[in-house]
Amino acid sequence: MLPSPYSPGALPGYLAGRGPELERIRSRLSRMSALGRSGGPLLAFYGSRGLGKTSLLRAAQHEAQAAGYLTVWVTGRDDVALAPDLARWLVDEIQRQSFGERAKGLVHSLDKIQVELGVPGAKIGLEMGGSGRESAAIETSLEDAGRFARNHERNGLAVFVDEFQEARLGDRRSLLIALQHFDGAPDGCPVAIVAAGLPSILGAVPEAATFGERTDFVEVDLLTDVAVAEALRLPAQDLGVVWSDDAIMAALDLATGYPHRVQLVGDAVWQVARPVEGDQIGIGHVRQGAEQAERRMATLFQSRLAKASPEQRRFLMAMAGLGDGPVARGDLAEQLDVTTEALSRPRQELIDRGLIEAAGRGRLRFTIPGFAAYVRDQDYVDEVDSDQLRPGQGISEVPRRNRRPGDGQLPPGPSGAPR
Repeated sequence: MLPSPYSPGALPGYLAGRGPELERIRSRLSRMSALGRSGGPLLAFYGSRGLGKTSLLRAAQHEAQAAGYLTVWVTGRDDVALAPDLARWLVDEIQRQSFGERAKGLVHSLDKIQVELGVPGAKIGLEMGGSGRESAAIETSLEDAGRFARNHERNGLAVFVDEFQEARLGDRRSLLIALQHFDGAPDGCPVAIVAAGLPSILGAVPEAATFGERTDFVEVDLLTDVAVAEALRLPAQDLGVVWSDDAIMAALDLATGYPHRVQLVGDAVWQVARPVEGDQIGIGHVRQGAEQAERRMATLFQSRLAKASPEQRRFLMAMAGLGDGPVARGDLAEQLDVTTEALSRPRQELIDRGLIEAAGRGRLRFTIPGFAAYVRDQDYVDEVDSDQLRPGQGISEVPRRNRRPGDGQLPPGPSGAPR
């Protein structure tokens, strides 16, 4: 048996269906090499989990390295300062490029940032009001590395930021401000930043800086049937194994265009077929592998649903009860016997977690194909008896038919004003 060329939960060996997105990134980077300027405003890809955003950024990073750019990868986190992490990865990249003595001054400067801002005491000081130092450190790191790259036969610096919406507010602001300064620099500064994140990135960027609205947002969607077929066929062909046409058609139905599921299906079918060079994968193998793929997908569903609060689970179960397609907010409120206003908080929480998304004005849908059916099969018991719930608990409040004036309002925030 040949090793499986499919990699559920990891970077795929072949990135299918993302040609247009990769071309957007190439175009952005080519601005630096052609004009010697910055890559312009932030380029941000967004979509639900499992759609291959991280794989897209990694593929773009590898392309950029091969094309002569310095590259650095950072992941947004709300518990870790970005400046020392960014400096550390820049040092690794410069050392990987073997610049030797030419990079001695830059490496020393970056090391200093790690020492001054990376120790616990310094982080505490920054949180207490030293964010200006950290913002300056981020901008200086990027500017110095970008200009070093240009002056040493590289096309510029390409920065890839995964989970951008998870970065601390100050770090998001610092990156955006740096880009704005680079774009207006008289002598140019060849730095581009490409980000990826959940749909909540659409709010996280302008929250950090009003001019963040200039960001080039690009939605990452489900794969087309052609892309799914490529994702299954081409890695197998590299090993001398072919998929029959009817096997591909059956796999398309199972994969539903969801990249993570494509890898699950491919790997499960491969384990069943146990092919060697010259073999063909047939529809029988797909049918046998379907159950294993569904079990592994159910594990993912279970993990995501288990992290939901009781209120969020009631929301999801009501939504799933209305079908697999987009659900009208009014129908959902009626299903839960609450006002539409009471849906706002849990709705936003679930959107931020990437479980649901807007599907047009006043409509919602699940982000993962098959999740609605899984939720319908669950039998959760709420931790609180709904008859004993107090008014003001979102979708857990007193039903509308029993509501008194003032019931069903969200509790006030810390300042006493409604949240």
